[in-house]
Formats: sequence, C-alpha cells, structure tokens
Amino acid sequence: MHLAVCDDNIADRKQMERLLGRESDRRLNTTGVLYVDSYGNKEALLTTPMIYDGLFIDMTEEGNDAVEIANMLRADGAALPIIFCCSKTDYRKSPSLPDNCFFLDKPINPSELSSMCDQLLSIKNSQVKRFEFRSLTETFYLEEKDIMYAWPVDEQTVHIRLVDGTEKISVSTLLNFCANLGFDVDSSTRGIVKADIGYIRISPSGRLAMIGCTSAISLKDIDKIGFFDLTMKDGHKFKISPSSRKTLQNAKNAVRE
Repeated sequence: MHLAVCDDNIADRKQMERLLGRESDRRLNTTGVLYVDSYGNKEALLTTPMIYDGLFIDMTEEGNDAVEIANMLRADGAALPIIFCCSKTDYRKSPSLPDNCFFLDKPINPSELSSMCDQLLSIKNSQVKRFEFRSLTETFYLEEKDIMYAWPVDEQTVHIRLVDGTEKISVSTLLNFCANLGFDVDSSTRGIVKADIGYIRISPSGRLAMIGCTSAISLKDIDKIGFFDLTMKDGHKFKISPSSRKTLQNAKNAVRE
C-alpha cells in the first residue's frame, strides 16, 4: 500500500513514520510493504499527483485545518480514506467531516495502527483499479473499462480513445503505457516493434489486448475481427496478422463471460 502522513508537528510526523516503518517490516512476508510519503504542509500534499491508499493527517498550526484540507482533496476528486489523528483537536467533533474518514488518538497505539492498516488494505482490495496517466498539462486517471483503444502518435505520445467518445493524450511510449495497465512487456522481445502485429498480449484482467506494439484495444469493444484487420464499435480499424485472429477471437469471447 502507498500511504501519506501529513502533520505539521515534526516530532509527531517522524514518530508516525517510524511506526509505519515497523508495521511495514512486520507485513513484509504477508500483506506486503507499506510505502510512506511524508508532508509537513498542505501545499506539498495538495500538489502531489500520487494516488494514496490512505492519508494520516493532523494539521493544527499556522492556520492549517485538517478537515478543511481533507475537503479540498475531496473537491479535487480524491476518494482515498482519510485518518484524522486526534491530539489537542478532536476531529470527531467537526461538523464538516468528509466521507470515508476514520480516527486515531495520539499518542498512536501500534496495535490500533495495525488494525487501521488492515482496514485500509481491505478497502484497497475492494476498489476498482484506477490508472494514472499524464499529458503535458494534466494528470488524469482512468479505469480499464474507460479505454476503448490507444495507439502511439509518435515515440513519446499515446492517443487514447475512451468508451464515452472523448479522447486523451498520454505522454508515454506505448510500451510504458501498456506496462502501466499491467501488461507483461518484459517477458519477451517479441511484440516490441510495430511490424510484429502477430504477437498478442492480454492484460491481467482479460479485458484489453496489445497488438504487437501498434495498439492496445478493448476486447469488449471490438465489432468484428477479420483476417487482416479488426473493427472497433466506433468504426476504427487496426491491422492484425491472420495468425492472431483466433487468439483475438478467443480472448473476445472470454471477456463476455
């Protein structure tokens, strides 16, 4: 899990870092490592593009207000669980608490922190995976089901056509774009050049297919698969190899189930 700590009291912030570090060590061979980023002011937290699985926050000094900051995050579309660490301020009494929030009392009890990490892990595992992409001007997030197809415009730019008809641009190679989506792009040297359209990779969910290094397409949004090309539901065509037709058809049939 990726966690954030935001506390304007440096001693408390360092203590939370140590406690989460020990918790991470205990989880190394079970639920996995805890990756922790630490912030001492709201500006740094609000400008970070990172998606966290939980935020531990206590901001009370220099006009900062943890509840206000949490609501700013919600207004920006961040749905992450927020854990208010209560000390001289009992955030439970705030009239404007955001949804999906929890509470811990300072000094932090290690066993209570461990239970909270279990709860955060349960929430993380129940959520639909969102992927982070960047254009020249923005960071945006997509679920796999949002993507109809994507293809490289040039060596550093990927064009994404979404199911709702809108389009996005990602600053990335297609190989890195697909790696971000979970494709295994390191297991073979095949399929890494555009000409090798006969090599098909399927995403871990089975929803997307990577055709050589020419495109990534939603199997669910294919209209027709021919011998030399396939047609998407919006009419866009992609070249394929006749040898890969059966693989794509079987993968398309499987995603319907």
